[in-house]
Amino acid sequence: MAADTRNRASRRPQGRLIGYARVSTDEQATEAQEMELRAAGCDQIVQEHGSGTSRARPALSKLLRDIDAGDTLASSGSTVWHALSAISLR
Repeated sequence: MAADTRNRASRRPQGRLIGYARVSTDEQATEAQEMELRAAGCDQIVQEHGSGTSRARPALSKLLRDIDAGDTLASSGSTVWHALSAISLR
């Protein structure tokens, strides 16, 4: 059993767990998403506020440029998938 635990741990990515929290308006808050991401183990959280109609996602674009091999990007719900589709559609 102990060997199995060690094997699983060695297969785990050694990179960072980075959270991405996004809301559509400045009136909305990312706190609930941030709490979920911290509970999931994220040590870094990137926040973004922006219009749902705008395809600009500067914080996510920068994060994707800066992310390293082995890092894991986490989001609350479908936040990051909507943002990624907006970036890829440009």
